[in-house]
Amino acid sequence: MRLKRIAAPIAALTLITSTAVMVPMSSGAAAYTAINGGEFSFEKYLVMKNEANVPNVDFGLTVEPIADSEVIDATTSTLAVMKGPSGIKFKSGVADVTPKAATATEPASATVSFKSSDTTISEENKGSKSLSFKTTDTTDEKFAEKIIKLDLSEAMFQEPGIYRYKITETASTGVAGVTNDTNNIRYLDVYVKNESAGTDAEETTTAKLAVQGYYLHTDAAAPVKGTADSSKKSTGFSNNYTTNDLEFRKVVTGNQGSKDKYFKINVKLSNPDNLAISDSDIFNITGNWDKIPEKNSATKYDTVLMEQANNVSSVTYADLKGEGYSFYIHDGQLIELHGIPSGLGYEITETEEDYSPSVVMNDNGDIKTGDKSDEGTDIDTSKKNSVSDSFLKSDAGIIFTNDRAGNIPTGILSTVAGSAGIVAIGLAGILGGAFYLKKKKSEEE
Repeated sequence: MRLKRIAAPIAALTLITSTAVMVPMSSGAAAYTAINGGEFSFEKYLVMKNEANVPNVDFGLTVEPIADSEVIDATTSTLAVMKGPSGIKFKSGVADVTPKAATATEPASATVSFKSSDTTISEENKGSKSLSFKTTDTTDEKFAEKIIKLDLSEAMFQEPGIYRYKITETASTGVAGVTNDTNNIRYLDVYVKNESAGTDAEETTTAKLAVQGYYLHTDAAAPVKGTADSSKKSTGFSNNYTTNDLEFRKVVTGNQGSKDKYFKINVKLSNPDNLAISDSDIFNITGNWDKIPEKNSATKYDTVLMEQANNVSSVTYADLKGEGYSFYIHDGQLIELHGIPSGLGYEITETEEDYSPSVVMNDNGDIKTGDKSDEGTDIDTSKKNSVSDSFLKSDAGIIFTNDRAGNIPTGILSTVAGSAGIVAIGLAGILGGAFYLKKKKSEEE
């Protein structure tokens, strides 16, 4: 009898428990079928002056789900932000993008390469791209761009919501003239929506997910409900390539100075801080020099040698380092090298001849030598025929002047005007004498 009293409650408890377990299974929608995140593209930009050439430089990127500490719960005014599922990576087969798979300790990464052969886009055609330019002038800069694609085909989403990933630009430390984006982090939000069909809650609803969209931005905060804030929206990372122009010109003075004589000027770049720079980096040349010089009696250099040196429109870093590169220019001519990265040094030297040389810096250019943090002292021009700077920080202009004057001995030579006067007096005397003789003869007759 006592056994029966105990058995009854146990049976009741068992029934309750069974019912509790079975209720969710018969109450509604089936579980969602997981979907992958597809593919997303963003861009990387390199901004430079119009006259500069694209440098050979690599940038690094990583991508990973946000950390647990960056997950955000929903509030009355904001939406929840969840950690993106694992499996995101950089897509293979994209031009100039070399991906690397994630490891147990490192996130997925990629190397993005810019090359001197890359085409560029003018600043005025930037459209809605998230670019950062150095000046307000819309015509003095240009940019190169690379497309980067993220592969989310292995990132599986189980529920509706906002899933976040973090993309980080790794610094290209030591690359001459190159600076990274001032903000090296972008967030990618993947919006997954419920796309279920049907209205019957009794097991007839088809549970379905779909990617509603992607949002790349710079703000770690949660999205605000009912607000489409695009102020933090981004199309990618913007990097700058800071370069300078180096100009040198020739002036000849003195009554014995030759205006068409060619002088040899050597340009040499140095890299005292061991910045990263490629030998194939290109520097464009403008100016008014003779690409095909015509040798004259005042010039001591061979015509073929001068033409080989002058008949160029650009030179490479390999040409300018070491012993440097020589040009041949005469009075009134100038050469301007464009796109020299900030941080390199230079030395420009004119080969001495039987002229008195002097050199000065343009007032509107770089007149100090220093380093990244210290402007330093005035550039040394005491050598008269040479000038050097250990750290080029802005455009620089140098004027090489050669003077050649001769003192004419007095008492031996006379001026052209004086000689002409003597000749005139002589002619007058001859004519006067002839007139006198003719008159006298007439009187005698």
